[in-house]
Amino acid sequence: MEPKDLPWPKAGDVLFQPAEDWWNNACLNYTSNTWDLYATGYKEAADNLAKSVDETRHHADLFVYPIVFLYRHYLELRLKDLLMMGQELTARPQDLKHIHRIDILWSMCRPILEEVWPNSEREALDAVEDCIKQFVKVDPASMSFRYPATKDGKPTLPDIKHINLRNLKDVLARTSALLEGASMGISSHLDNKREMTTAFL
Repeated sequence: MEPKDLPWPKAGDVLFQPAEDWWNNACLNYTSNTWDLYATGYKEAADNLAKSVDETRHHADLFVYPIVFLYRHYLELRLKDLLMMGQELTARPQDLKHIHRIDILWSMCRPILEEVWPNSEREALDAVEDCIKQFVKVDPASMSFRYPATKDGKPTLPDIKHINLRNLKDVLARTSALLEGASMGISSHLDNKREMTTAFL
């Protein structure tokens, strides 16, 4: 029996389709750099959820899990995006299969950034590295904020009692500023390299 005042499943419901309210129609497959779109989307979603908690002062205990997961997945996607472009730019072998640990991805990414920008500020790179290590300590395999327990039934977050979401958002904003700047810079260098290669063909 249909619960009072609650929506109920309908025969013929379709999940993925366009509709007349065009502003709600998300566009997919319109650019070649989907890695950038995915990364940006996850970060923007996390930012908006964290902003909602700060403004409404509600749901911090509920939204903490998707917020941290979204930020963590953003870092993985952005680092992979940087690596793929950076490896092409520096003619390094490309192999990112099955790498999900962001500390490993960063250890591959940092030398590329230091090669592309040999005078880069070590202190800023160290700060990004420290944030990534802190993330890995709490959530090494991107599971801790997706599930409350491990496969063997142990709590995934046994030692954490509080996370300030406004602070998390602020720290990730500074971390992402460096990563986003590096992404735009490498993309620009790579475009120039491709144009020069095409010009000599």
